[in-house]
Amino acid sequence: MAKKIDYASMFTLRSDGRYQGYWHDTSGKRHTICDRDAETLYHKIQLKEQPASSLFSDIADEWYEDHCDRVGFKTAEAYKAPLRRIIDRFVNQSISDISAASVNAFLLYLSNRGYAKRTVQMHRDIINMIMNHAIVAGIILSNPCAAVSMPRNLRVTPRELPDDDAIEAVKRRTDVPFSLFASVCLYSGLRRGEALALRYEDIDRKNKIIHVTKSVEFVGNNPHIKSTKTVSGNRDVILLDVLANLIPDEKAGYVFSRDDGGMLTKTQYRKRWLKYCEIIGHDITAHQLRHGYATILFEAGIPDKDAQELLGHSDITVTRNIYTHIRQSHRNETAAKLNAFVQSGSGK
Repeated sequence: MAKKIDYASMFTLRSDGRYQGYWHDTSGKRHTICDRDAETLYHKIQLKEQPASSLFSDIADEWYEDHCDRVGFKTAEAYKAPLRRIIDRFVNQSISDISAASVNAFLLYLSNRGYAKRTVQMHRDIINMIMNHAIVAGIILSNPCAAVSMPRNLRVTPRELPDDDAIEAVKRRTDVPFSLFASVCLYSGLRRGEALALRYEDIDRKNKIIHVTKSVEFVGNNPHIKSTKTVSGNRDVILLDVLANLIPDEKAGYVFSRDDGGMLTKTQYRKRWLKYCEIIGHDITAHQLRHGYATILFEAGIPDKDAQELLGHSDITVTRNIYTHIRQSHRNETAAKLNAFVQSGSGK
C-alpha cells in the first residue's frame, strides 16, 4: 500500500487557518500562495512551477476535449479530419509562434490542394476556436486568425436540387409507406433530424404552425434527442394546408416512430427511406427535399430574410447562396428551353 502523503507538514499553518507555501517563476522570484487545504495548495504550486504545455498540438487536443462536451456527436466527428490536418501542419510548434502569415499559408495550401470553400472555412474556424481557447487560458494575447481572410476563388460545391420529376413523384405518391416523412421535408423544410424528432404535440393546427425545438442525432445506430442545429434552428414553421391534410390528427407521440412508439434507429430509418425511394422510382435525400422547400419559397416570392427564418439558417448568406443557386438553375433551364425551341425550327 502506498504511503499516504502528509501534505500539511510541507507548509506553514497561518493564524487565519490557511496553509502557506511558495512557488518560483521562470526568473527564480519567489511568490507566496495560500489555501485552507494542504493537498490543494500542493497541487496549485505544482501547476505554477510546471506550467501547461504551450505546444499547439497540446492546446488543440485540450480544446477538442472541452469543445466536444458542448457540441453534438456528429459535429465532433466532423471536426476530427480537419483537426488532424491542422495538427500535422503545426506539429511541434509553440502556439505563440503561429502567426497570421502561417495560418494564411495553410489556407492557401488547402486551396491549392483543391479543397472546397466550405472545407477550408471549417479549417479556419477550428484554428480560430483553438486560438481563442488559448487566449482564455492566458497562453497567448491575440488571435492571428483575426487578420486572415479566406483565399479567393475557392471551389464551391454545388448544392444539389431535386429534379422536377422527383418533386412531382413526392407530391403525387402520398399513398406510399413513409411518404409522410418526404412530405414533411418538402412542405416544411425541416432537416432530417428535426423531422425525426417531430411530435404531434409540436403541431399547432389551430394557428397552423409547427414548433421546431429539437432534433434527432444518431450515435452509432441509436437515436438521441438534442437541441436544434443552431439557435436559429429553434423556430416556428408555417403548417401548409397540403401538409396538414396529410398528417394524422393524433394528440401525442412521435410522428415517425417504431411500432412501440419509440424513436427510429438509424437502420430503421434508412430501410424505410430506401424502400420509399425504390417505390417512387427516384433516388433522393431528405436534404434535397429541404432544398425543394427553399425552391417553393423562392418561387412564391418569399424574401430571403423570411426564408432564412423558416429554414432555420443562422447566417443569411447561406439562404442567399441557396436562392442564387435556384435562380441560376432556373436560368439554365430557361436557356435550354429557348435553345430547343429555336433549334426545332419552331421559332421561325
